[in-house]
Amino acid sequence: MKTMTITYHHTTNYGASLQTYALHRKIKDLGHENVLFEYPEKRRYYNKIIFSNPKSFIRSLYFNFTKLIRKKKHFRLIDSFDKFRSQNIEFTRVYESMDDLRNNYPDVEALITGSDQVWNMKTNPQFIPARFLNFGKPNLLRFSYAASIESLNYTDEEKKYVKDSLSNFKGISLREESAKNYIKDITGLDAIRVVDPVFLLSKEEWMEIAKQPRLKGPYILCYQVLSNERMQEVVNEIKERTGYPVVSICNGTFKWIKSDFTFYDVSPEEFIGFYNDASIVVSTSFHGTALGLVFNKPTYSLIKESGYKRIENIMNIFNLKEYMISKSTITIPSHNIDYEKTTSILKNERDKSIEFLMQMLNDN
Repeated sequence: MKTMTITYHHTTNYGASLQTYALHRKIKDLGHENVLFEYPEKRRYYNKIIFSNPKSFIRSLYFNFTKLIRKKKHFRLIDSFDKFRSQNIEFTRVYESMDDLRNNYPDVEALITGSDQVWNMKTNPQFIPARFLNFGKPNLLRFSYAASIESLNYTDEEKKYVKDSLSNFKGISLREESAKNYIKDITGLDAIRVVDPVFLLSKEEWMEIAKQPRLKGPYILCYQVLSNERMQEVVNEIKERTGYPVVSICNGTFKWIKSDFTFYDVSPEEFIGFYNDASIVVSTSFHGTALGLVFNKPTYSLIKESGYKRIENIMNIFNLKEYMISKSTITIPSHNIDYEKTTSILKNERDKSIEFLMQMLNDN
């Protein structure tokens, strides 16, 4: 079967790129031909200067200053992401608008939306209809895989749009239990929860694309995409316990914490290599946390008091909620984890999710 997936991938974000690759590869592993929907890429190297208040103004200036002094490293990072996508994923031509897509959509038999924030109404609004699969012949197979929603607060108009759109889907799967329940409440349609695409591939499958990192372990791997006031404290305490050095990987030019080694130009393939060699993982990222679990690493996930449902969902699945560190967390738990249990949970979740994909693609 010829299929097309629609997701977010135009970003130098490891999670977005790796989840895109994982779903694309798994569909191909199941015996189908898949292409990824390509949309215009809008690149801006320097951040927009914010004048609304002094704090934001100074912050935006500082971010641009770091981009200036680390420009070569950042361009190496961008190039590595472009190379990774071109070597590992097949794309459609660039579609400039929804009219372009509706009039000249690819010759495929199935449309798949997901994963990540595909049902977020605020991001890239031009292609919202594409992410809800509102194009193509009525008889095309349509379904979602691990769709996610940033905030469960659709307007009444948006709820009607979602309900009408999903009525054409053969199957609906979401990444979070809360999102699954929200969509069911809106549409009245049954939905299931599946795991994020990065979990669809085993550690061994990820290692097929991995590159040996420039630094050998053991080390504490810190991957931070959002600020968290406790990050320095947590990595310092773990370092004191273990004696391991701290390796910080940035997918931008801003240095979040003081570490023994900080890297700004790690390719997606080397990123996987760093996870394989790490002894402990500390992250503020959903996918940073998820990959730690895939690679059976003790993984500490730092969260804020709001907007952490994605991480909470996955840590609850693996019975590791105590490894979520918030502002109110008093004790940092030890890094002794029963990997036999987590491996069993992961296998069950992966099998269930792959079974959903197979049902959608093979029982048509």
